[in-house]
Amino acid sequence: MIGPSSILSIIDFSESSKEVLQWAVGMAEKLNVHLTILHPYRLNQVDKKEDMVGVKKKLELDASKNFEHLAHGLLKNQKVSFDFRAEVGFIQDRIEDYARRNNILFLVIGVNLANGNKEILEEIIEESEAPLVVVPSAVKKNAKAPVFKN
Repeated sequence: MIGPSSILSIIDFSESSKEVLQWAVGMAEKLNVHLTILHPYRLNQVDKKEDMVGVKKKLELDASKNFEHLAHGLLKNQKVSFDFRAEVGFIQDRIEDYARRNNILFLVIGVNLANGNKEILEEIIEESEAPLVVVPSAVKKNAKAPVFKN
């Protein structure tokens, strides 16, 4: 079996998402692995007359714009292979689905996401076979990245 080849980073566009992205980009560059940035979202029908396909397209367009704003400068001059995905579904289901199809080195989330719903966090910890990294809301500029040993 080939070793882990990607980092999966979950963002929700909260204040901690920038720190999550900074940390994940730095680690992907140091480890020379691909970075997938995932924004899971729920598709809730507010009005029965709404066109769900149109709502989904609008939410994905908004997510892409938010990602461009968030990532501006962070990924522009980096030597990191990355992709951004906005996907409908529960966070834990999107993580499980991605992990089933890809070889993950570790999963990176922000403290806001970790503290947001303990049941979701517990399910992620229980279901994920990859290590989980929770990035604090204020990462120090000169903080050292963890050292991985084989």
